[in-house]
Amino acid sequence: MKKLPFSNLPTLRLSSKIFWALFAPVFIVSLLTGTLLLSTRFNDLNRNLYERTSHITEQVATTSEYAIVFSDQNMMYRILQNALNNQDISSVQLFNSEQKLIAELGKAPEASSTNFPENTFIKQYDNYIESISAIHYTNNTLDGAFNTQSDLFNTVDQRSLIGWVKIEANKSAIQIEKYQYACLVIFILLFFNILVILGAFHLSKTLTLPINRLSSALNKLVKGQFSGAKLMKLPPEYAALQKDLLDLSERLEHHNEELIAGIEQSTEDIRRSMDSMEEKSAQLHIANREAMESNRLKSQFLANISHEVRTPLNAILGYTKTLQKDITDTQQRLYVDTIEQSTNSLLTIIGDILDFSKIEAGKLNLESNHFNLKTLLDDVYQILSINLLTKEKQIDLVPEFSQDVPEWFVGDSTRVRQILTNLIGNAIKFTHQGSVRTKVSIASQTPQEITLSFQIIDTGIGIAEHKINRLFKPFSQVDTSTTRQFGGTGLGLVITKKLVEQMNGKIEVSSDPSIGSTFRFTINLKTSPKLGNDKSALNRHTVLLEPSATYKSYLTSYLQSIGVSCTACSDLEQMVSLLNKQHETIDAILLSVMPDEQSVAEARELITYSAKQFSIPCILMIQPPGQIAHYPDLKEICSDILLKPISHDRLYSALQHLSNNNTPTTTSISPQQPQINVLQERIRGLKILAVDDSPINLQLLKHWLVPIGIDVSLAYSGRQAIDMAISESFDQIFMDIQMPEMDGMETTRQLRQIESYKNTPIIALTAHALGSEQQQILASGMNAYLTKPINEELLLSTIETWHSNTKSFQDQVDDKLAGIFDLEKALEIVDGKTIIAKEMFDMLADSLDAEKKLIQHHLENQDTEKLIEVVHRIHGASKYTGTINIARHAGFLETHLKELGLEDVSGVAEDFVEAIEELLNHRQLIPWPQPLDSTI
Repeated sequence: MKKLPFSNLPTLRLSSKIFWALFAPVFIVSLLTGTLLLSTRFNDLNRNLYERTSHITEQVATTSEYAIVFSDQNMMYRILQNALNNQDISSVQLFNSEQKLIAELGKAPEASSTNFPENTFIKQYDNYIESISAIHYTNNTLDGAFNTQSDLFNTVDQRSLIGWVKIEANKSAIQIEKYQYACLVIFILLFFNILVILGAFHLSKTLTLPINRLSSALNKLVKGQFSGAKLMKLPPEYAALQKDLLDLSERLEHHNEELIAGIEQSTEDIRRSMDSMEEKSAQLHIANREAMESNRLKSQFLANISHEVRTPLNAILGYTKTLQKDITDTQQRLYVDTIEQSTNSLLTIIGDILDFSKIEAGKLNLESNHFNLKTLLDDVYQILSINLLTKEKQIDLVPEFSQDVPEWFVGDSTRVRQILTNLIGNAIKFTHQGSVRTKVSIASQTPQEITLSFQIIDTGIGIAEHKINRLFKPFSQVDTSTTRQFGGTGLGLVITKKLVEQMNGKIEVSSDPSIGSTFRFTINLKTSPKLGNDKSALNRHTVLLEPSATYKSYLTSYLQSIGVSCTACSDLEQMVSLLNKQHETIDAILLSVMPDEQSVAEARELITYSAKQFSIPCILMIQPPGQIAHYPDLKEICSDILLKPISHDRLYSALQHLSNNNTPTTTSISPQQPQINVLQERIRGLKILAVDDSPINLQLLKHWLVPIGIDVSLAYSGRQAIDMAISESFDQIFMDIQMPEMDGMETTRQLRQIESYKNTPIIALTAHALGSEQQQILASGMNAYLTKPINEELLLSTIETWHSNTKSFQDQVDDKLAGIFDLEKALEIVDGKTIIAKEMFDMLADSLDAEKKLIQHHLENQDTEKLIEVVHRIHGASKYTGTINIARHAGFLETHLKELGLEDVSGVAEDFVEAIEELLNHRQLIPWPQPLDSTI
């Protein structure tokens, strides 16, 4: 029966093993025997030639003594001829005592040796043996015939050197004999090994034949050919094995029948299950669609609820600030301040919910702008101290910067402020006494990026170790009692953690209820070319009265850094005594005032005394919750009033511009007032159209703008705004977004169709805070947007900014798209066919969100090949869609990956991802030609 090729492989291997097990020992033994025979024979031949040559040399030397002595040439040649008659001897030479050749027979010697030893010398060469022996003459008795020469021989010793014999023996004869012997041995061994090979091959086949048959039978069993396996025949020696195999075949055949029956039953069950799964899959698909729709509705609801809540809050805050300007009654002012703080708290909650929604949807994008970190931290402390500190809660708020930390960075200052506000605000909430310190240092640094390390350290109530894991969970707080005491949504730390991670950092916390808590986090920011203002040394001496030891140490350290020496006093008596003794060397007094009547009265007396007696100016440091406006009488008599925690810049400016007159110094108290007056002069006389469906918001705008000389017209719907724009001319338009019948974006698009309003600044006043909606607002034709609730100063600043802007709307759009998208290039590639160009662009833009996630996934998994594949795909598509910025950064990243791999790729990849996000953010601003081509 013919076997399959793959079934022979194991048998062949086994047959080869048996063959080599039989043949290898015999082959090795025969090889060793042949080597031993050849070696022994060759040594014998060499030794025999050596001995014969030596013997002949000695014989010639002995027989040629008299011939040399008597110079008998005939005798010499007879002796040499006798030696040459040996078949191995090729040359015989005789030399006298002076080493001169006197007789020679045979062919010319191979080499003439100049070495004539005193005894016998034999040397072997490749083709011959050279033997040299000295010839001595022995004078035992002198005959009478030689008596006449007795005088001569009496002078010679009994044994004298009279010459040499040199014999060369050729090896050619023994070489031939060696070859003959070697051929004979090799032939015998080869013949023997061929016989062994044939025998071993036959024996291995005989031994493996049953195994081959058994393998064939097993192969048939594997294929289910049970009848063929039963017909297998093995030698009698394998009868037991054949019986077991037949039994196994029957068992397998029976089991196979059962298995087939089971498979048929399982197949039927699976078919039924598949029907059920298909039904469940359809239900799951429907549920998934419902969930996605629910998520969309949730986002829409958040956007709508944001609008609906921010709209009345805008009026509440606006009118609250308007009331604050005129209220003089302390109790009524307290009520108004409470309304403002409560409204701001509600805005904070709304902001947290919206941010959490953005984070869940993956739509929270970071911006890039230059900001001063030290000023930002000062602002955070100032705002939190006003809102959170009370008379009962007097704690020190201390910022600490390492000396190597620069002032300016590039990043999302709004999100950095949000992180610090959440963490420092929590620390202040849960700290009743002591301090809240913020330490800032550099964790790592490159020429382009800096990793900053922040520590917010408080001396508050702390957190139990088993409750720390609840901190970063949504809508969760440590326990319900603190929730009722301190309030909050439970989203602040969740948002903070996500923001830190989005800035490529990490956050952690350690706490001890007996000591306090420490929150640590790192963020990555880019370096800024802006440099901090180097403050020159003031070279002044001050006296400081600060009850807190921590804050006293902080102020003293900062004053020394700006060249101001400081003497700290513990109470008023010590300060008065110091003034009396050293008033000539004192330039100013730094006085901390607590928010109580006694402290204010003592401060008034000290300021009056120092001014009248010594003409020393005084700088007040007010402890929150007190505000500058609460101390009008002190403003008249002191040089400056600063709100704690003290801003470095404000303190430096106050010390730099010391004054001791009895007129209020408002430069540092209210620096924005002169700026507001200047803005009012610049925008006076403008004609503005305000469009909103809320009469309250329109009246608020009118209350703000009419008193400063701006002509404000009000429209309560989009249609009314268009009618008014046609009949009148306006310098600027403020547009609400969400309005019935016609929303603000559609109204803007129709206004842009009017020739006289193509370049008129249109600013959105909206409660919508989602990034995608902001892009839709700008794409509709609006120049900018302000988020409700609107700040009066920001509103005036915006009006002045767009009043002085001379660029057309199209110029502004082109500026935003410059370097991001080239419309002319996109149309040129498709011969100006707008439909094709837009379809190609939309295909690329629609895929970029998914491609961006793929890039981040492959970067995390260090998969270079797949990363190159994705980048190459985007690079190729971007060249045909006008997305010049993406094409450029894709080329950079693809080249880097191919040449350097993943080495230092993070910065290049981040630039590429930023280019993608920048395009998606400005996608709706692209001014595709309208109407689109109807033909391709």
